[in-house]
Amino acid sequence: MSKILEKLADQHEERIINVLYKLEDDVIREVTRATSGALVSQRIAIQLQPKIRTLIESTFLNEADLIINEEYNKIAKVVLDTFGEMPIPQKFKSLTELDLTTINALKTQSFSGFEDIAERFLKIINDEVYQSTIAGRPFDDMVKNIRQHINGVYQKTNTREINELVDFINENKFDNSKKAQIEEAVSKLHTQYASDRAGNNLRRYAGQIAHDSVMQFHGQFTVAKAKESGLTHYRYTGTLVRDSRPFCQNMLNKILTEKEIRDIWNNQGWAGKSTGDPFIVRGGYRCRHTWIPTDPDWDI
Repeated sequence: MSKILEKLADQHEERIINVLYKLEDDVIREVTRATSGALVSQRIAIQLQPKIRTLIESTFLNEADLIINEEYNKIAKVVLDTFGEMPIPQKFKSLTELDLTTINALKTQSFSGFEDIAERFLKIINDEVYQSTIAGRPFDDMVKNIRQHINGVYQKTNTREINELVDFINENKFDNSKKAQIEEAVSKLHTQYASDRAGNNLRRYAGQIAHDSVMQFHGQFTVAKAKESGLTHYRYTGTLVRDSRPFCQNMLNKILTEKEIRDIWNNQGWAGKSTGDPFIVRGGYRCRHTWIPTDPDWDI
């Protein structure tokens, strides 16, 4: 189950990241077309705002909506398969009308997270275009800044070798065996080409939301099914990696009651802990672990 869930989270993130390259190209193409590649006037900057909104909605948000409706049904099946293996009454192993209502509500909630980040970066991009007119910023500088706002250090450029490094990073970002080579490529971008990572870019936050929303959807739906079936204990499951948080290392494979889990959550702190419910945010941002309902008597 953990491997399937992790794969779905990675696929979700990969699809979102890939669509951001199309968004980047589309926005730059529209800005270039509207301005003929020259300094932007305030009138054109204002006229571009609804067009940029349309691009964000038709690419980024459209893909997010497709992913949520496609991938989350797969996650719901993973949950049902998990309950199907438990020694509980059959009626708790199938999808109910209440489950469908819960799934649709969670889909809507997840999509709102993508809408929030889209709205935030729409304003940032619009401000970049408008401020360029006020400051008389060179057109190429404006374009570079827009690219950084969208994809940061992984932005597309006109330099062949930078493009090759960017492509290598994107094609292998989920291959742990090439982690050292990826780090070397990023370092080269930093040192040789001065392509510094833009800390606040759409790619960074969208990728995190894409990953975390999968894990959080699984956590929320799992807890809902657990309460429905009367299970009150949970086992912390998943795989440890080199930088797993102390919380995850200590909790792995432990079986605790809901009260015990909440007590630990409320009285402990660690680097990377995020605000929210322990069954939803778990170890924190990008956590790959989850709480699975169980009964201590099953292990006897």
